[in-house]
Formats: sequence, C-alpha cells, structure tokens
Amino acid sequence: MRIVQVCPYDPDRHGGVQRHMHALAAALAARGHDTLIIAPGAARPTDAGMWRLGGMRSVAFAGTRFELTWAAEGELRNVLAELGRWQPDVVHFHTPWDPLMPWQLFRRLGGTRVATFHDTPPPGVTGAALRNLFKLLSRYLLARLDGAIAVSEAPLAHLRPGTSGVQPVVLPPVTDLSPFLMLHKAPARQRPDVLFIGRLEPRKGVQVLLDAADRLASGAVARPGGAAKPRFVVAGDGDLRDAVLAAQRRLGRDSIEFVMTPSEAEQCHLLSQATLAVSPALYGESFGIVLAEALASGTPVIAAGNAGYRTVLTGRGAGLLVPPGDGAALGARIAALLDGGPERQALADWGRAHARQYDVAQRIGDFEAFYRCAMARHARSKAER
Repeated sequence: MRIVQVCPYDPDRHGGVQRHMHALAAALAARGHDTLIIAPGAARPTDAGMWRLGGMRSVAFAGTRFELTWAAEGELRNVLAELGRWQPDVVHFHTPWDPLMPWQLFRRLGGTRVATFHDTPPPGVTGAALRNLFKLLSRYLLARLDGAIAVSEAPLAHLRPGTSGVQPVVLPPVTDLSPFLMLHKAPARQRPDVLFIGRLEPRKGVQVLLDAADRLASGAVARPGGAAKPRFVVAGDGDLRDAVLAAQRRLGRDSIEFVMTPSEAEQCHLLSQATLAVSPALYGESFGIVLAEALASGTPVIAAGNAGYRTVLTGRGAGLLVPPGDGAALGARIAALLDGGPERQALADWGRAHARQYDVAQRIGDFEAFYRCAMARHARSKAER
C-alpha cells in the first residue's frame, strides 16, 4: 500500500500525535509499504519521507498551544499534482478539522480517505462549544470518509456519523516502545527522582506538580518513615518554564531539576534513573503515550484521572490515578510509593507487561486491516455510483 498521513501540528514538536504518526510510518515502511507524511512548516534537511505544506503559527488556547496552519492556493495545487503522480492508496488525516491546512487538503482530495480523531475538549463553556462544533463537523466528515478511528472512548462522545457516515472504531495510538521495554533501571539512589516529561503549559498540570513538590518539601504531605525527600526532575518547555524556574529557586536545585525537552535517548536515560513518573494533566487528553512509555520502562507513573489517562491506567494501574487538579492527592500518592516496598516493584512489573499492547510492533496489523477495509468500502461506494 501507498499511505499518506496528514499531520495538523508541527512534526518536530514533542507530542503524542506526532510520536504516533512517526512510529506508524516507520512500522508500515518496515513491512514493505510506501509511506509519506504531509505536515506544515518550512522544509528541513531531515524531512525524509515528509512533504511540507503551508505555514504555521503557534497559538495559546484553553491552557495549551497548537498550530494554526494554512496553505496558499499555489502550494496546494503543487502538492495535489505531486500526490496525483504518487497515487496513494489511502490518505490518513489526523484531527482533520484542525484549522486549516488539513481541512484545505481534505476538501480537494479524492480516493480512499480515513481519519483519526484525537481531540477531547476542555471542561466548561469553551469545551461545550467545541463539542457542539465537533458534532456538526463530524457529521460532515464521517459521511465523506471511508474509515474513522477514535483513539479511545473519550472522542466518541462528539462524533456523529448520522445515517450515511462511517462508524468510528476505537484503536489506540501506538508508538515504538522497544527502547523503553529494553531499558535497564539504574540502582536505586539515596534520594528518589520523580520525573515529569511534557509541555510546560497549564493543561498539563504543571502548577499541580509544583504544588505537590511544595507540599512534600515543606512536610505538609508526610513521607513514610525513613523515606528520603524526593527530587523532582521537570523535563520540557513551554509557557510555564518561568514558574518551574521560580520553584527551583524557592525550593533549591536539590529539590527541583529543570531539563529542556529531551530527545528520545535523553528521555530513556531520565526514565532509567527515575523512581516514579508523574503526569498530572488536567483535561484534554484522549489517550496518553507518555504514560505508555513510562510504564514500558518499568517506571510506575502516577497520573491525573482525566478521560484519556483512565483508558491507559486500567486494572491494577487504576490505583495510580489521582483527582485532576489535586496537588495534595498527587503528593500523597507519590509519598506512598517512596519507600521502595513490594507494591512499587509490583506496579513496575505490571506496567511493563501492560504497556506492550501499545507497542507499534504489536498493533501494526490492526492498522493494515483498517486501511484495507477502508479501501474496500471506497471501491464499493465508487461502484455503486
């Protein structure tokens, strides 16, 4: 098969959607398929297997950042002409309603088209408005798609296929977990490391993380007898970097270490040293690849019980969930796992086994089958015209 994926975001920015797309492309190519990613931004020398289309501008909205993208008419014509020569079997859109480039391309492309819906809107009035908008747009899109994926049950709430649209299937996003599954944990340190990896923005719960660090440092959250005070390692970048650095000055470098957004190799090193990982995102998560990577490394991960993270931390892992926005609960759950007892090791062993279901090598056949079904549906609909 010849498969195109259309990315709505900066492909070089750290994010679960981007990691999923890159892993999917690599796994498909390894199985003999031709793959291509179309993404916004200026072309770079490292863009093997990627075409750039349109410009982008980072905007802040509802506690997070994403890219507004657009393509000039001439750029669209050129890419469409190249795609006509490339002749893809399937064009796979990720969050196709993200403004504006994916939508521009969707309206002009024929052939077999599928989409993955990654979005879970925030709570409140803004989220309610977005959900209503998504319901309207999804009715239009699902009537014109040959296949649709929801990454978990969370996005299904605002997908409306109507009488003629395709019914979305739930297929979790995947990534290459082999570097994490093969990771060897370093010997336990005298002071435990609690690791956060992610964008430093309000939606990711950075303030909740810092609140928990304050409570543990001050003794407002008690540690088990004999447990050393933890050191928080915050790895990422974003609008709240200054808040992290201010906390570092207040609590001391021995309590908070700041690391710029790590490469995959650096991420593996940080996880090899980490006693625990934390992901306190407040909302807007439909899945949680960062959780799967931490679990695969043998690091128990304490996470906020938002809609997406609840789909990853199931069974025994449900005990690692805390209420979103509750710094005291996050601190208390961290403290409970600091003493290195059998519970922490059992959770580490459970996590490694549980995470394998999200490894691209385990699930690539599901995506191939999905593409073939979409191609068959498109062929039937074309024959019926």
